[in-house]
Formats: sequence, structure tokens, C-alpha cells
Amino acid sequence: MTFKLIVLDLDGTLLQPDNTISSKTQEAIKECIKKEVCVTIATGRLFPSVLPFAKELNLKDPLITANGADIRNPKTNEQLFFRPIDSNTAKELMAFFRDKGWYIQSYVGDNLYVYERNKAALEYGALTFLEPIELKDKLFTLNESPTKLLSIAESPEEAILIRKAVQERFGKRIYAAVSNQLFVDMAHPTVSKAKGVKILMDKMNITSKEMMAIGDSENDLPLFGMAGFSVAMGNARKEIQDRADAVTSPNYEDGVAAALERFVLQGL
Repeated sequence: MTFKLIVLDLDGTLLQPDNTISSKTQEAIKECIKKEVCVTIATGRLFPSVLPFAKELNLKDPLITANGADIRNPKTNEQLFFRPIDSNTAKELMAFFRDKGWYIQSYVGDNLYVYERNKAALEYGALTFLEPIELKDKLFTLNESPTKLLSIAESPEEAILIRKAVQERFGKRIYAAVSNQLFVDMAHPTVSKAKGVKILMDKMNITSKEMMAIGDSENDLPLFGMAGFSVAMGNARKEIQDRADAVTSPNYEDGVAAALERFVLQGL
């Protein structure tokens, strides 16, 4: 198999549990780029949270962030695509979460807005290099259209429950997916990682058969569906692994490096 584009999820895939990229994975990505294979990241994180890793890897191709709602060039900061959630839908979602008593935070522009700077907000901010801005009740009456909304569940089971509740209540008005064991991402209904990557592929004149995707969560499944070859991480849930063409080792055992060496570099 010959691939021209490698699309990597970030959390649970490219990143180790300590929020770093292993030297082995860095070397494998460097070898791909040296052999003129394009490498990019597709993630639920906001652009500023992804940029430090893109710089570390010296990535030059546009990054698909906020689950495809925001696509930007890491070298120039040029925005190729942006589609936020409708402000009225966002207000309804915020009210829905308030009534349910579930945690929710909002992203407007490159800012992270929270109800209060509690443990969940501060831990998330440290993980993503974003400073949580406390709004109290104003969080629920923002008029701006958010890039995305995020709920942090107390357990993997609750995350699935929240995602199902959002889908049942809002249907096709919102995109909702579990992006790691505890995070439920919500975005404009017409965006996804797959649609973001399609925009990039059309710009680069690359076909689906020439693209390989590696991921570990629900929001990677649309990407798996359009990729010429998909690889699930060893730390992914079984239902995610079952939807991939192959399974690599976990993120804490250099799974991305192993996949790149086996499916990309050996064939070049």
C-alpha cells in the first residue's frame, strides 16, 4: 500500500498518557515526511491546543481541529474552513445540560469558557494548554456561536449516556460523539473529522485510497469509513477496533510508530 496522507488523532493516539509524543513516534513521523508523505492531525481539540505538537513535529499541512469545525495552517495560521455551532442551538444545549446537571464548557474563538474554575476545568486547561475563563451564570447566556461544546463525564458509561441523550434531544441539529473515555464533543451537524479531511484531500488532490487514518475514539469512526486504510489503537474500545482495518499497539507502547513502520515505511 502506498499512502500520500496520514491522518492522526491526538489524545489516546499520537499522545502518550502523559500528554507527550514519544521519541520513537517522532522519528517515525519524521521518516514519513522525509519520504514525502503528508502527515496531519485531526482532533477534537482547539487549534491553539494542537499547535505546540504540530510545531514539535514540524508539520506543515493544515490541521483539522475542533472535530473539523476549524481547519488552519500551522505555519501561517491561515484559516481554510470554519463552521461554528448556531448560537440558538448552543443556547438550547447549554440549558439542556444545566437542567441535567452535567458539566459543560464552551469554546468561542480560541477561548475556553467554563462555569467555574473547578478541578475538572483546571485539569482540562492544563491538558490542553488553555486557560479556563470563569463566567458563572453568563456561560449559559452567551450570544456568540461557539466553535464547539464539550461535556466531561464522571465515567465512560456516563459519557455514552450523555452522548445518547444529546442525540435523542437534538437529532440532526448537532454533531455529538465521545472523543475519549470521558469527553463528549458537540459541534455543528455538518462537520466531522472526515469532512474536514475531505476538504484537505480535495485541496491536495489526494484520493481516499491514498489516505491512512489512525485513531481510538467514536469521533474517529467517520474518518475510518472514508480512509483507504484505518488503524485503531490497542487502547481503543473493542467496538472501535472492530471498525478498523487493523489494530496497532496502545498509545503507551508507541502504537502510532508501530503502525507507520508496518503499513507506511516498509512499503517505501
